[in-house]
Amino acid sequence: MLEKSLKKTAVWAYFAPSAVSCFRVLLALALVSTFNDLSSVFIGCAVGVVFGLDALDGILARWLNSQSLLGSFIDIFCDRAVELIFLQCFVRSGLVPLWFVLVFYGRVALTDGCRMRAFKINKMSATGIYLARPWRFLVLSKWSRSLYGGLKGVFFGLLLLAVHRGATSLSQVETVLMVSVLIFSVLRAWPILISYIPNREDSVGSQGDKAIPS
Repeated sequence: MLEKSLKKTAVWAYFAPSAVSCFRVLLALALVSTFNDLSSVFIGCAVGVVFGLDALDGILARWLNSQSLLGSFIDIFCDRAVELIFLQCFVRSGLVPLWFVLVFYGRVALTDGCRMRAFKINKMSATGIYLARPWRFLVLSKWSRSLYGGLKGVFFGLLLLAVHRGATSLSQVETVLMVSVLIFSVLRAWPILISYIPNREDSVGSQGDKAIPS
């Protein structure tokens, strides 16, 4: 009886973080679909919840000791889905220029391609992609992830409020945030690109600086 209980708990522990990730996608869809009928305060709070849950799923996985490679891929997929849900809304409203979307998703396509290559050569773990030590802080540190997630959350929140009030162009603050998000996303992607795009398995780390997981 105890053994069955432990098995059930283990299964629940592995599914819970991914359930949080998937809930973020559903909440973003509901928010974009109904924001015209919502108050500005509610929209701001809901966007905060969507991006706050991005941190919660990782915290939950570590707390439950249930980090897995599949869970990390689900988390990445849900991140991409949330970004797409918000950005298509902003593009349709004319707030976000096409060049931003092309650069943003060009970076996404390249880094996700690198993750697949890292997976094939056994350079992916449940805690992230393997990178040489000098690059880990920029790409994998809690500081980097938190700052990038916060920037995206504020940017998407302000733009959704702008769509809500009928704006047709970005304010100076929103433009600065858009450029900041794009620059930071490219900076965080660069170490992954230079580590995994070269067609050599020894391109990640070296004998003097071994690649290690996050």
